[in-house]
Amino acid sequence: MNVCVEASFDAAVPGSPGASLVRWFRAARTGLYRGLVEAEAGSGGGVVSEAQIVPDIDDLVRRFPRIGRTWPQFEEELAAFPWGAQLVFLTEGGEPEVLGRACSYHVLSDGSIWRASALASVNSPDDVASCTAVVHFLYAALDGSSPLFGHIEWDDFDELTNLDVVLRRKRRSLREGRRFLRGYAWVTVCPAELAARLGGAALLDVQAAVGTPAKPPQPCGRSAGRPQGTRRGPATRHPAVKTAARPAIRHSQG
Repeated sequence: MNVCVEASFDAAVPGSPGASLVRWFRAARTGLYRGLVEAEAGSGGGVVSEAQIVPDIDDLVRRFPRIGRTWPQFEEELAAFPWGAQLVFLTEGGEPEVLGRACSYHVLSDGSIWRASALASVNSPDDVASCTAVVHFLYAALDGSSPLFGHIEWDDFDELTNLDVVLRRKRRSLREGRRFLRGYAWVTVCPAELAARLGGAALLDVQAAVGTPAKPPQPCGRSAGRPQGTRRGPATRHPAVKTAARPAIRHSQG
């Protein structure tokens, strides 16, 4: 897997965190991992799935094998906003290989901030279809939610953002996500409060300072955003922005 999608949330915002959690995993199942779900359902697909729930920090893991058969029970547990959850797809037979994984967990011990992520593979940074599918997953997973921050990274699975590393800040930036930009990447999720402080999506479009807001990209002969850079360097020459109140994603023009 070479792409990591991640979003952070604060549980204190209006709305149900359980509903946001259900949307994340539902979008993963029906969008990002749809092919894996169909392969498991078919005979001889070579794919097997398992979901897990940890209701509270000290609780035992609850397992839901073959998610196609146990999804209603798993989704019901997600709606209760557990401490941790995971959906994983593995190769069946022989040495298991992870084909896709979505998970969520509480970042801080007081439960005030939680994170959701998904790992996937794209054929190459220039492959329109697979790159677009990842961006569309992010739109669907965050629709109706109010994230603190989010990003799609190419071949970088570190919890710290590039700005966290450069500025030598750690968990403090989690609490400041609605006031300051935590990082930038191939695609960056900017909360509505921060976008408003920066002048709104229209002004960002004119200035092109952070990125150009755009509708969800459709396959049209161009990449939905080509990842650039190294693990610790800038993730892209063309940062991307999505505001929670008005979805907007910057994607490259070439």
